[in-house]
Amino acid sequence: MSLELLDAHETDEGLAVTFATERGVERLVGSPDEMAQLARAMQQVAALGQLNEHESVWVEEVPVGRSLVRLGLSPGGQARVLIRHDATQGLEA
Repeated sequence: MSLELLDAHETDEGLAVTFATERGVERLVGSPDEMAQLARAMQQVAALGQLNEHESVWVEEVPVGRSLVRLGLSPGGQARVLIRHDATQGLEA
């Protein structure tokens, strides 16, 4: 997955996690439960990615604080990620 963990620490709002993505540095702030849900979804998508050779599809959408993290698969077993900040509804294609 094109997502590298740079930092994680507690804040007044819960947890702040900073990732390096293909689009740059992304910071997510959310509850411990939201971060746990994101971690589980990332593991599932990584496992599915090993089986995927031809599909390009979004698999999971995880709310984290005021952001939405969309996780998916690209051809060749690659995972992909899209983070939208200040999101109030689902991501568009």
